[in-house]
Amino acid sequence: MESNELKFELRSEEIFPNGFSLEDFEKTFKENQNVIKNNRNIIKTLRLEDVETVTKSFKRPNFIQGIIYKYFRKTKARRSFEHSLLLNQMGIKTPEPLCFIEVFDRFRLLQSYYISRQIDYDFTLEFATQKEAKDHRDILKSFIDFTYNLHEKNIMHLDYVVGNICVKKKEDGYDFFLVDLNRLYKGVVNSRTGVKNLRRISRDPEIIKILAEEYANKSSNSLSDFNNYLMRAVDRNFQRSKFKRFIKNIFAKDLRVPRSSYAWDHHSNQPHVLNNKKLKRKIAFMSWFANSKIIASSAYALLIGPYFFVKSKEFCERKIDSFGLCVNLDMPVESQKSINNDELNEMINELAVDNILVRIPLADFDNIEKYVSFIKKLQGKDVLVCILQDREHIEEKYLTKQRLDYIFSNLCDEVKTFQIGNSINRKKWAFVSVDEYFSFFKIAYDLKNDKFPKIKLLGSNIIDFDLPFFARSIFHFKSIFYDGIATQLYVDRRGSPEEKQLGFNTVSKIKAYAALASASRKTSNELYITEVNWPLKGKRGWSPSAEYLIEESLQARYMIRYYLLMLASGKVKKCFWHQLVAPGYGLVNNLDGEIKKRDAYFCFKHLIAILSGGITKKFIQEKNLYCLIVEKEETIIEAVWSSDGNATFKSKPCQQIFDIRGKTIETKNSPNIEITGEVIFIKKQKNNYEEINLKLINE
Repeated sequence: MESNELKFELRSEEIFPNGFSLEDFEKTFKENQNVIKNNRNIIKTLRLEDVETVTKSFKRPNFIQGIIYKYFRKTKARRSFEHSLLLNQMGIKTPEPLCFIEVFDRFRLLQSYYISRQIDYDFTLEFATQKEAKDHRDILKSFIDFTYNLHEKNIMHLDYVVGNICVKKKEDGYDFFLVDLNRLYKGVVNSRTGVKNLRRISRDPEIIKILAEEYANKSSNSLSDFNNYLMRAVDRNFQRSKFKRFIKNIFAKDLRVPRSSYAWDHHSNQPHVLNNKKLKRKIAFMSWFANSKIIASSAYALLIGPYFFVKSKEFCERKIDSFGLCVNLDMPVESQKSINNDELNEMINELAVDNILVRIPLADFDNIEKYVSFIKKLQGKDVLVCILQDREHIEEKYLTKQRLDYIFSNLCDEVKTFQIGNSINRKKWAFVSVDEYFSFFKIAYDLKNDKFPKIKLLGSNIIDFDLPFFARSIFHFKSIFYDGIATQLYVDRRGSPEEKQLGFNTVSKIKAYAALASASRKTSNELYITEVNWPLKGKRGWSPSAEYLIEESLQARYMIRYYLLMLASGKVKKCFWHQLVAPGYGLVNNLDGEIKKRDAYFCFKHLIAILSGGITKKFIQEKNLYCLIVEKEETIIEAVWSSDGNATFKSKPCQQIFDIRGKTIETKNSPNIEITGEVIFIKKQKNNYEEINLKLINE
């Protein structure tokens, strides 16, 4: 902040007796939890020295607004301060103004604050207009006396709403205090303009009649004229406000969507699909402007993407430490057998998987200690925590900030990497636009910068191969930065991991995402695949898909081949199978009162054992045959498979050959080894190694 220009006027030395420090003040403001209001502007009660204040932080202006406020117009904070001084001098009660603060850079206003002394009041005028007070008529009559006196002094509050009028009950009547004073009219107020100033107080005909009658009596005008005039003004104001909300919603970053529209499916561990067509049309219409930006981002990606894609095509040698597994805390439903945390840990240790992903749903924050306790017991594991959003936490930013602060504070010693948000390109996951996701991510990003600089935040999290949404998530002008890209890069679930979708297979999909990430200035190049699986036949209702289901025998094959292709890409930091226990797609099935480890469980265990710690050296593809070559200690391991059809090759005595489950394949009596969709691992000493030649293999 030292390079910024600071302007402030202090009326009461008692709030900063030792001098003013912007850095200390802003830190105090950010850490204070006494929030009165948090939408466009943030208002908090703040104790400065021995003075109880109400401090208002005005919304940061955009670039053009910032220039206007620096050179052409007084800031809202300055106007609030000066207007309050003026009204107090005229005998009109407002909270005592103490200070305003303006922060400028070379070109524009960056931030402004207004500080006033906290007042003692009983209620706002809304208490009377809602008829909750027995003496609401008396309150409203006194309010009109106050208003007429205000107008007689040639002052009119331009944001005259019930929330900006505070009331203090006295023995002989009521005192009224005006707040939110940045918009004030100073000039002659005639009777019609004066009564029109009441149009935002209430839409209740009974209240309108009381207001019009009292104002008419004060100004010696006809009651019927004023009543009709105020009714029309109220109606016009309502229609105008309705139209403004309609227009604003078209361009809105945040939309108010009924939270009841979103429901969690405990069978498949994801939200139910939004089936309300009317709601989906409303969301599509209201978010069209935000989503239209996807076109520009996609065009930019198409322009620069090919260069970075070609640049990144060469094979990269990497140490293999990327095998990961998603582990959800046990919350069984219906016929699922409960699995306690000790049993989960036992399976994690049996698999010897070092990278664990744990989801924390903000919607289940009441049980946060359960998640924290489980994660802290994962000793020696590299844990990635995925923060799952819901509509409440997308809309209620201050609540989200509090809860993220709690999570980071309690886990920052055990967890260094957090994925912020999930499946942002799917409406059922509650983000109606990528712009909403940017706002959500920024809450975590600001917390990291302010309090948790050592943690890493993964962003984007596009599910499936969705280049337009992926491009939008990383090409933008928002003041955020991803420490890594999280993506749920499922393949086309209609087939194997080698099949193409839109001309891309698994390896080229990964390289396309990595190429775009390297072209973006909003993210590091680290790519995390935080979910992948195939839903299983016979488990409809327990899987995330109702179609394109595969047999359990294919699950193991596809999983191992996906991991090998991921390694072959040379672009992935971590890759997590989703998940350990899940009837519809997990490595373990816990239906029908038993815990059954599927074939994929044992295949995954062998993959980790044979390849972890090795270094990828080469990837070979000849038609439908594939081979990933890995160097580990003093051995060379070749993982070989076919995506379509069978082939055979002749083994050599110096080779050890293992099937996909880790069982030794004997070759003494039959040296011809069949290559199928099940990966085989050929192991040989490095000093005796001769590279496999897929061209010579008989198909």
